[in-house]
Amino acid sequence: MLEDNSIFLYKDYGKIVFDLKTLMDKKGITISKIVKITGLHHKVVIRYYEGTVERYDKEVLSKFCFVLGCDLKDIMHYESCLLYTSPSPRDPKTSR
Repeated sequence: MLEDNSIFLYKDYGKIVFDLKTLMDKKGITISKIVKITGLHHKVVIRYYEGTVERYDKEVLSKFCFVLGCDLKDIMHYESCLLYTSPSPRDPKTSR
């Protein structure tokens, strides 16, 4: 029997939100410039820029912080599930 606090039951734990686009735009730094300075692949930078990256690489994040002169909290933050509503995958209203 699964308990209520089991990770095997669907729960909304919140999400990680990337603010890299906002920070880069504010500092006037382009994706191409980040690629040139860091040596990162263009697609990697775009995934972080658009917030579509699924697995975070600490070396990549360190490079962003170094080049942008910022802290990790300036690039990404945790958004609690209490701040937004997300439909449950088992919600009959949204499932078809």
